[in-house]
Amino acid sequence: MNKAPEKNSSQNEIYEDTAGNIKKEGTEENSDSKPDTYEATVAISREELEALGLRRNVNDAPDEPEQEPEPEPGKYEATIAISREELEELGLRSSRPDPEPEFEIENYEATVAISRHELAELGLRIDQTEPESESESETGDYQATVAISKSELAELGLRIDQPEPEADTAESKSDETAPEDSEPVEEEALNFDIETYTASSLEDEYYQKSVKKDHGADKYRIQKRIVSGGMGSILKVLDQDLHRTLVMKVILPKFKSSDDTLGDFVTEAKITGLLEHPNIIPVHELGLTRETGLFFTMKLAQGEALNDVLNEIKGGNPKYVEKYNTYHLLSIFRKVCDAVSFAHSKNIVHRDIKPHNIMVGDYGEVLLMDWGIAKFVNDPGKEKKDPVLREIRKDILNLVKDKKDDVIKGSPTYMSPEQVAGDPSRVDKKSDIFLLGATLYHIFTFEAPYFGKNIVEILHKAETGDLMHPQLRNPARQIPDEVCRIILKAMEHRKQDRYPTVEDMAKDIDDLISGKWSRQEKKIFESGEMLMREGEDGEEAYLILSGKVQVIKETGGHRIVLATLKEGDVIGEMSLITKEKVTRSASVEALETTEVAILTKHVISQNLKKLPPYMEKIVSTLTDRLRIANTNIHPHAASDCTYLILKQLRMIFKDRSGGKARRLKIPYHEIKKEISEDLGISAQKVEKVLLRAIETNLVESKKEMIQIPDIDELARITEFARSQK
Repeated sequence: MNKAPEKNSSQNEIYEDTAGNIKKEGTEENSDSKPDTYEATVAISREELEALGLRRNVNDAPDEPEQEPEPEPGKYEATIAISREELEELGLRSSRPDPEPEFEIENYEATVAISRHELAELGLRIDQTEPESESESETGDYQATVAISKSELAELGLRIDQPEPEADTAESKSDETAPEDSEPVEEEALNFDIETYTASSLEDEYYQKSVKKDHGADKYRIQKRIVSGGMGSILKVLDQDLHRTLVMKVILPKFKSSDDTLGDFVTEAKITGLLEHPNIIPVHELGLTRETGLFFTMKLAQGEALNDVLNEIKGGNPKYVEKYNTYHLLSIFRKVCDAVSFAHSKNIVHRDIKPHNIMVGDYGEVLLMDWGIAKFVNDPGKEKKDPVLREIRKDILNLVKDKKDDVIKGSPTYMSPEQVAGDPSRVDKKSDIFLLGATLYHIFTFEAPYFGKNIVEILHKAETGDLMHPQLRNPARQIPDEVCRIILKAMEHRKQDRYPTVEDMAKDIDDLISGKWSRQEKKIFESGEMLMREGEDGEEAYLILSGKVQVIKETGGHRIVLATLKEGDVIGEMSLITKEKVTRSASVEALETTEVAILTKHVISQNLKKLPPYMEKIVSTLTDRLRIANTNIHPHAASDCTYLILKQLRMIFKDRSGGKARRLKIPYHEIKKEISEDLGISAQKVEKVLLRAIETNLVESKKEMIQIPDIDELARITEFARSQK
């Protein structure tokens, strides 16, 4: 445990109450609670009250047997909260010798929680009505309860044997101190008997073996100071109970008597502790020791600040340039978006997002650090679904309610215009979206968005939105237009022009990472439908999203299948890369239900602009070369070559056979390759003609060898094919 400060004659005395709370004599715990009215309480059952000498007033109770029935096992038993001094009056005393603060007994009111059915058993009535019958009161497990003070118990016929103090002012005091808008926090009922979890002697033995207390109360051993700045220092410490290294944040000596600093420090610990997310640094403990004062401990983050990584890339360090490519940097930024989005779900804004506060690990870890100026936004009354969050907000509000928050908070070179104004009511989730845009600006330009000769000039630029375009800030980086669009949208001067939510910005980042193009129109073709026809003009191409098509060409009354295409293939692309009007050179037919995305020159142009300028130049150069190659293509590649292939086959056999072609056998793959090379056409086209010749017995094939059974018949068919061209 953390050490509590020792007593000092020159200071207010420190003591620990029965609940384990550290208190000072002569000081107020908070504005709403005075030490002279505070008393730790114990919970005691009705049966125990009987044993202690408490009983109901028989004269006021209705006629019934003097002996109350014993409660059945497992039934609900109302309990009474009773102070230690009242226990003294009842003849009981605590075994602890701790000193207690003086308090006015007449100002304290213990209360009992008691069900309506139990009231009936005690002979009490509400509004003079008869108690419910047994059948009516036992219709379910739930019983409504009421809180009753000691004086009310006396009025209802219950009293304590010992003389009771006057309590006529307690209710008024309670009403004065209770906040008007306070709501009870809903506690989850235990679904098990906690008493069955009492520590065993063996557990105690294992604890003593595993958690050595050689260090006494000094749980943390300070190893070194990592960094100091702002209002605190970050120390590297060893948790001696678990033998793990942590970091501890402590307040700098000059701020230890500052209400503002102490409030901000505790607020940071509570807010960060609330944000349990893989990309947010986790807080372990908030505590106080004599050696360090107030502190909170966090996970020791292993890695580098993103700002240092960007400086290494900017300096040309080959190790960093190779590792942190554009994809890697966008992936880091995407995780930061997740962290901010989670914080926003809790109505918390960071207010200081920048590369300096992003930690990058060697194994993909990304942590958004330093929530020192984070704050809650929106109405705390809307936190009805999360009572824990509501209570934390109230705690923090009590810490900062009397403080002025009209100073400019944040980093000037990244600030949103509303932050510069210094009005905290104008800072909201859209301000964090601006800071995300500013961080992305730095990632791609290697510079913070705003710069100037002095702080006044920088703040003026931030306030007026005087921002240099990212491409102009660092032309050598050749930042894609789509990245610039995302940055500038997030950093719009007017909040209503920015992304509505972090999730909307993250969606654009996801599309950028995955390489998605701009949205295209889609179209569905049923089996047998023609996507395009040979000879018609075409101005668009199709990207096949699902299904299958075949590319066909009509030649001399014959239908030749040139190719079969499926999902991911593009057809009609020549219409997109040529400046002249394109005539379709082949037809495309759907073999099954096929969905396509329609590609136009405008869509291609827009998506090319998302690429770095040099990539756009490369694509343009390749399309020009393809267009020239298409113009100068060998005529045999786009026509029916049956005649030419059969003629070449006959000539090869006649030349090699020496007049005895019928007896000559040539390997199938050898003849296919030779004809393809001689004619300058694809082996695929040659194979199709040879297979048709084999099917019609014009050519015989045995064991991968082919021969010509009748050379004269081959000559006749060849001439027929020629006449059909």
